[in-house]
Amino acid sequence: MVKRDIKSWAILYRGLGNQNRLRILQLLKQKKRLSVSELAEELKITIKNTSRNLNILSNLDLVRFQGGQGRVYYFLNENIPSDISEILKINFS
Repeated sequence: MVKRDIKSWAILYRGLGNQNRLRILQLLKQKKRLSVSELAEELKITIKNTSRNLNILSNLDLVRFQGGQGRVYYFLNENIPSDISEILKINFS
């Protein structure tokens, strides 16, 4: 397990402390891979807002992205540290 300081945990929880970001993680867990526009449509929010939330999740290393067919697709990072993975498992099981 990774040892984190209080500041690291605060940054993580601040990043997860948004309903849309949690929904993005849930959707990516269910559907494996979605584009920004697909996520925006599912969440019923703007593409700009969706992109901002994805950027935050990407900076936390929770999601990854890959370009393809003129779009960028997002998916969950399979190498999430175990301590964070446990938190997500508890909340999304």
